[in-house]
Amino acid sequence: MESISKLNKSIKYLQSQIEELLPLLKSNPNDFALKLQIDNYKSEISNLQKSLHDANLKRNKEIIALRLKGNIARAGTFPLESVGGITNSFSNALYKTSQFLQFGKKGGKKIESILKNSLDIRLEGMASGSTIFYVSAKTSPDIFGKSIIQNSLENTFELFASNNEMELMENIEKVGVKNSKYFSNFLDELVKDDLEIELTWESPDYVTREWIGDRDKIIMFTNTFKSIEISEPETISFQAELITLSLKNKIEIRDIDSGQIFSVKCASLFTEVLKELHIGELRDVTITKTTIINTVSQKEKIEYNLVEI
Repeated sequence: MESISKLNKSIKYLQSQIEELLPLLKSNPNDFALKLQIDNYKSEISNLQKSLHDANLKRNKEIIALRLKGNIARAGTFPLESVGGITNSFSNALYKTSQFLQFGKKGGKKIESILKNSLDIRLEGMASGSTIFYVSAKTSPDIFGKSIIQNSLENTFELFASNNEMELMENIEKVGVKNSKYFSNFLDELVKDDLEIELTWESPDYVTREWIGDRDKIIMFTNTFKSIEISEPETISFQAELITLSLKNKIEIRDIDSGQIFSVKCASLFTEVLKELHIGELRDVTITKTTIINTVSQKEKIEYNLVEI
């Protein structure tokens, strides 16, 4: 069986090939050869997604290591009262990121139940003679082979890769702007106990994702999070033309009346709907607009999320 990384790359390539052929088919709707080629690509994608699903089932779970450094983390022991605060706040951040990526702004008891059963985030254990805590979560691939927790971890490490306040403001939409408070809570636990941290996760492509959270970086993150003000989401509905359909859960649409172009994040629940759409197609859409402002630097960022299409 191909590696998960190769399977994802192959699926992405075939999807891009279909996107290139669709405008040609629109111009030549009776071209049998084009239709056959697109159908063949779709069939290949379906087979690859089955293989991806099987590969992620075998992977079973994702393991994240939290290596803590500081005065209270020494001699292979750790205060019990601090363990819960750090691991619980970290798992909450992952949980809320997963909810945002999978369901967008939607919530409720049914969604919470689905996520808890799917993710099953738990403290896996502690390395003997050290202060490394292991947090696990089920890989739980969907019918297309995609894993919610893998997506969440990728986006979490992209957020932590921010080197300064400006980058952090740009990357915050990867986990959802309102979820910044959960990451802030996690980092606050580290500040409270005067701890530094190394986060590591071996991704499906066998690359070790790592974040070294030294004191200066943690303080930069917490100060930025605390200076952020988030507006109440504004709901906007209009007829739009599809400009681009991204493979990274994002689309670009143009408001037919105003001509304004929006880059809109799409939760995973829209995956099947988006696969049926075509560039240039007109659709009635509803999106939310959320504005975040750094009250210190006055830097502003706007996040658009798809509600209906």
